[in-house]
Amino acid sequence: MEPVRKVRSSGRLTRWPGLTTGRHKGRFYRNSLMLILLIASIPGLITGIVMYQLVVGRMENEFNQMHQSQIENRARNVDDQLAYLEMTLSHWAFEPRFGNALRTLDFVYYFNETQEIVTTLYVLQGSHPLIKSAQLYLQEPKPILFNRDYNELKDDAKIQAYDRYLTMGNHVYWTDWIASQSSDKASQTNDSILHTDPGNALVLVHKIPGESINPFGALIITLDNEKVASLLKTLTPYDEGLTFLMDKQGNTLVTGNPVAGKTDLAFEQQLKEEVALHADNHSFLFKYEDETYSVSYGSLSRIDSDWTYVSAAPLTSVTSPVKLVSKIIVIASAGSLILGLVLSWFASRRIYSPVARMLHLLTPGRSETTTDTRLDEFQLLEQQWNELTSQSLTAHRQLQEQLPHLRDSFVLQLVQGHLYAYNEQDLQQRMRNLGFEVEGQQFLLLQMYFTGYAQLQGRFGSQDTGLVTFAAVNIIEEVAKNVFSQISVMNFHDLSSAMLVIAPNDEPVKSQALLWGQELVEVIGQTLKMNVTVIVSRPAASPQELPGLFMEMEQAVAYRSVEDGSQILDLEDEQCFRRTEEASYPLGLEREILQAIRLGKKDESERVLEQFVTEITQAGSSEFQVQQMMLQLLGSIQHMMLQTGVTPYKLFGGCNMYERLSTIREPAQMMKWMIGEVLLPYVQEIEMRSQEPMKQVVERTMLFIDENYRNELSLEGCADAEQMTPYALSKAFKQVSGMNFIDYLTRVRMDAAKQLLRETTMKINDIAGAVGYQHSYFNRIFKKQEGLTPSQYRDQWLGK
Repeated sequence: MEPVRKVRSSGRLTRWPGLTTGRHKGRFYRNSLMLILLIASIPGLITGIVMYQLVVGRMENEFNQMHQSQIENRARNVDDQLAYLEMTLSHWAFEPRFGNALRTLDFVYYFNETQEIVTTLYVLQGSHPLIKSAQLYLQEPKPILFNRDYNELKDDAKIQAYDRYLTMGNHVYWTDWIASQSSDKASQTNDSILHTDPGNALVLVHKIPGESINPFGALIITLDNEKVASLLKTLTPYDEGLTFLMDKQGNTLVTGNPVAGKTDLAFEQQLKEEVALHADNHSFLFKYEDETYSVSYGSLSRIDSDWTYVSAAPLTSVTSPVKLVSKIIVIASAGSLILGLVLSWFASRRIYSPVARMLHLLTPGRSETTTDTRLDEFQLLEQQWNELTSQSLTAHRQLQEQLPHLRDSFVLQLVQGHLYAYNEQDLQQRMRNLGFEVEGQQFLLLQMYFTGYAQLQGRFGSQDTGLVTFAAVNIIEEVAKNVFSQISVMNFHDLSSAMLVIAPNDEPVKSQALLWGQELVEVIGQTLKMNVTVIVSRPAASPQELPGLFMEMEQAVAYRSVEDGSQILDLEDEQCFRRTEEASYPLGLEREILQAIRLGKKDESERVLEQFVTEITQAGSSEFQVQQMMLQLLGSIQHMMLQTGVTPYKLFGGCNMYERLSTIREPAQMMKWMIGEVLLPYVQEIEMRSQEPMKQVVERTMLFIDENYRNELSLEGCADAEQMTPYALSKAFKQVSGMNFIDYLTRVRMDAAKQLLRETTMKINDIAGAVGYQHSYFNRIFKKQEGLTPSQYRDQWLGK
């Protein structure tokens, strides 16, 4: 009976989601609830929508009528402001001061008349807040521009630009073309009076004399774009909306939004099209991007053309109370929706509980955030099954991709002796787990060393040994796969690699490996242009023998011949490691090398070192012999360094030079390393020590100059003080300080003079004497060095 009680208890819990896991419900459950919610909420939603449409539509019409009245009043104000500007400019144009007398007036000689014209322009500029600048341009007797002062125009392009004001339009006209900001527009016709340069301010031009039919000048008033824009903004009763002026062709002259984005420009273009469609109506409603605007437009008759103003204001600010009522109705409908959800939830849970329990059992661990709400419960179960299958396939594929790397890593640890704690059975089991067949198999090790890297310096850099080794290992794998069934290649990244071959016991794997080595030598030589030394071990019956074989091969490589060419060495063939000739150590060349190094002759020491390396690599010397002789030479060089007072440990920065040399296998690389890491640092140290006494002399001389620059100093006097010739002191001074004696003395005196000019009120004569110069010569040398006279330097420093 006890199990039955547990089942009933679980069933009760599933009926109350607050007491269970609270899982996400599927589409089947949601669809059943949506029907109830729609029935409960549709009446309230319909009521809110109908009320919104009726009330808001009427309010929009009321607002449009009020808006038109305000726009007409403010448009008259804008028209009055522009008309006042036209009248004011016409009044000044007929002033006698701007009459025909200006044709022959000498403005330079009659300075008072010139000053009166400038003053008049200032008065004209301040006569109206919309005026930004007032200019007078005269073509006769010569091109003259009055702006803030009197300017004679010399630039032909600028003269042509201002002459255009005399050829454009009527006697009085509006334009938005500004001569001071224009490029070459001489080729344009008089038809482009307005909208010649989009974005320019409006300009009012009146040719002078006002009564003449042959004007020779023009009064030019440029309006302030920002203030004109502010004036246009008064046509929009609210902060939102758009206002602009356009000409007959529909080109925008001024806008109330001077910094308009792409959205404003698109809205403006749409407004222009709507205005053209409503040519009979001066006001209408316009809907743009879910927003309704009240649009008003009208004509502003100017002195030479007709302009059109357009104002668009949104209706949202007036209709907001109606929207609030509608929102309340919508919220009430939403409340009924929530109430229906709560009431229907209890009834639907009992029907849905079996499906929820099955979903919980078959899709454990799936949270609400990871569930696709577009799927029903059965689709979720199918999706879960597909995901598990995909994850299984992905894990299997990743394992297969990483298996070769795991095998190579295991074999590397095995041959290097890191798995010595494992017995035979454990090793074989691990190898079987990695995909090796070990039953009835024999094991063979091959080790490859790549030489001739110095010949590849044109194709590879000095730090690309790892890249070359990687390429060689790839070639080894490709060639070996065609011969052996089971291989594992190890990359040591130092121009060497090894390969483990696993083959059946009845196969002649040793002879196959020797033939394969010859093929590898040919392929590496043709592909990488390098030599290969292949060492073949004896076959092993157990994986436990591999670390010992690998150690023997590491020792055997030292007996390879250093002569150019590839080699194949059989670890069981003693003839491969027996040398009929033994190279003798060239003591005479060693003495020559030590003598050249001791005297600091770098080129001579390099030449003799090359002879030394050539001699020890002859007669079939092995790598071990060459390394021992080079180590002996390194020891002799370090002994010579100690005799000359140079400590090798300090010179080489504490590096173990013997260890670094022992890692180099090729004679050419040994010689290059010896020159760059041993000979060159020692020669530089000797040269630096030889220059030390002369450096002290120069430092004493520089200190003497720093302390006595106020007195009369000369190169000869300083040389006598150091008991040496002026030439020798001058040469040493140049080498140590990087400048000659006179330049250094001048720099010290100039620095002292600049400090006195900045920090004191001494006279220039006194400062010249304080730094050791005569007054006249001090001015010349100071200006030559600093580009300024002493007085100018002081004024510049004080900010005058």
